[in-house]
Amino acid sequence: MDRFRAKPKDAVKVNVTLKRADKLTNTGIKAKLLIPRFGVKELPLKRDPRKIGTYKGTIRLDDSAPDGIYSITVYANKEDCKVIGKASFLLGKIVGDFFSISSLPEKGVEKDIMSYMREFLELGGNMITAHSIISKNKAHYPSKICKTDVTPKSQNDLIEFTLRLADKFGLSAFLSASWDITRDIPYSERTKSVKSVVKELWELYAHHPSLIGFYSYQEGSGTYFLPYMKEFCNAVKARDKNLLTACAPYIDDPLLAGYLSTIKNLDIVIYQGAVMASYRPDNRKMYPLRRVKDFSSLSAGGTLPKDKITLSHVELFGYEETRIANAYLTTYENIIRQILSAACVYGTDGITFFTYHTCIYNQSKRIPQAKNSGLGVKDGMKAYGLISKNVSTKSNHLALYYPYTDWCIERWTSFYIPALDSFRRLGMPIDIIPYSPPDKESTLPYYPMNMNKNMLRYFQSNKYVLVLPNLSGFHRTDSDLIDKFVKDGGVVVAFGPQIPKGVSYDRTKLFGGNEKPSKIHSKIIMKKAIGDRVDSGKSFTLNNLRLRSWTSKGAELIAAYEDDNACIFFNKYGKGHTITVLVDIETASEIMPYVLKDIFDFALSLNEVKRVCDVAGANENMDFATTKVDGELRVVIVNHNNTPVDVGILPLDIEKGIKYNVIDFATKRILFAGLANKRPFNTTIDAYGYQGIIFRKQ
Repeated sequence: MDRFRAKPKDAVKVNVTLKRADKLTNTGIKAKLLIPRFGVKELPLKRDPRKIGTYKGTIRLDDSAPDGIYSITVYANKEDCKVIGKASFLLGKIVGDFFSISSLPEKGVEKDIMSYMREFLELGGNMITAHSIISKNKAHYPSKICKTDVTPKSQNDLIEFTLRLADKFGLSAFLSASWDITRDIPYSERTKSVKSVVKELWELYAHHPSLIGFYSYQEGSGTYFLPYMKEFCNAVKARDKNLLTACAPYIDDPLLAGYLSTIKNLDIVIYQGAVMASYRPDNRKMYPLRRVKDFSSLSAGGTLPKDKITLSHVELFGYEETRIANAYLTTYENIIRQILSAACVYGTDGITFFTYHTCIYNQSKRIPQAKNSGLGVKDGMKAYGLISKNVSTKSNHLALYYPYTDWCIERWTSFYIPALDSFRRLGMPIDIIPYSPPDKESTLPYYPMNMNKNMLRYFQSNKYVLVLPNLSGFHRTDSDLIDKFVKDGGVVVAFGPQIPKGVSYDRTKLFGGNEKPSKIHSKIIMKKAIGDRVDSGKSFTLNNLRLRSWTSKGAELIAAYEDDNACIFFNKYGKGHTITVLVDIETASEIMPYVLKDIFDFALSLNEVKRVCDVAGANENMDFATTKVDGELRVVIVNHNNTPVDVGILPLDIEKGIKYNVIDFATKRILFAGLANKRPFNTTIDAYGYQGIIFRKQ
């Protein structure tokens, strides 16, 4: 294939080169193309007369080409039709589901799978992961490795049934590969067992056009997961280099997102947010439904620089107080809010459910409430298509940067989660970018030592302002990166009370001041306006908080404490700039939100970037997405609260004096017509709902 990603109207080139061309010169080859949601058709290939054993073809995509993964399978044009190779590319968004093989009925299995697939297709589904293909008692296919009662070409080969129907309906399919669960295999032998299972599954089912790759049944969490995934992906690519690989780790260690991006042979990452999955009340409090956006943003921030695929994970089950009907199922509201949160993420390639097949399709046969939960998926996906394709399409140019760390794992919960909710109170969407080591330094447990030049280029090309929330310091790899980023023209906004020390930069020169001992402070006073929202002389009460202060060493004073020591200051460093706010971002967003909006707008203006809008009245239990397309401003606000929320939306990046129509995104109804920048457009976001607003020139 000449590309991994395609767009409507593209002509995707297919090139096939045979390693042993002489054996197939007379018989030739043939190819089949799996078209998402359509099925399989022959793909014409023409022999290249200039080179023996080389064939070429073209896949032309029109405006109506369906979203999903297109898969090509090439066969020897002989009686055995042996598979020569596969390749695939992505168009648009993936909508995936985990399809539980072990939960299929004993009778009427083909009819049941067909019924499920038709129902999933109606939701916009285009990909499945055949999961739980090996149970404790047996493998559900004719395995020579695992215990099983399934014989070759028998009616109880459930994988054959599944892939045959996936071919028919145009559902690309992963097989979830585990070790031999039917035996008590020592842990030290499990990776070897996984590899043998992958090989066996490939040999049995490679001929199906729907088979695009293998998913790691082993999920994992911390960076210890990395070596296993490298072995797993290498084992899959050893079968065919173009097979896709996928995994769904947990979020325990945010650094895993960046480290996974260094695995050359890993194609798809599905970060599990665990917003519904925990039995622990403290976890459920820490990970409310809005965290779906945060986990997906973190995953996308890791994969985007390497052009890998990130899918948002949405959980349809429930435990404890989140379950209904005393079943493995959660409510309409819990489902639709997760989908809406996922829709607001920049950089993801789609969404996957765990699991529509088990929680909705199967349980709807016996639990009436499951049908209403299924309606949550249906309604959510209508909104997801609108938001993800029309609004969450561009970088926000503001990013929380999560640096390398070898021991301070609590940074995520202590500093980053409060920062993410602070941006929600400000009504501002923000990306998350985790540290990623240089590829040659990605071997654990060795420390990375050098900065990642690819990350530097990624920050620069996306005109990112990097936000650092209360970080004490950097290892050399990030110290060098931040130093180089700012010297070359980048912008950093650092929040206290800790301002990071670095082993390769002079903190006084980078941030423009010297730290003084902490003391009790009662007030912050603006010394200079940095924007047009808050004037010089405006003061904010601190309620006698113990905070650090600095003395200026070349920096420009923006705000001071009541004793005239610096609290907010702006510094030039090389070609770039730093802005330092010694109050933590959570406190700052509560007591002086308009100061922060001025700061971020000023920081973005240094990169010649302008935010789309201000949102007044926002709170931490909301999600946002904004963009500007062809002069049209688009804003989406998701309300996770159980009561309506009144907000005011003031467009920022519009032509003054020009009249605009304010349009409801979903209904296309005009809500207001006139000068849109004179005062905020006020609206009410329904409980557990969302509203999309378009500002369009008349």
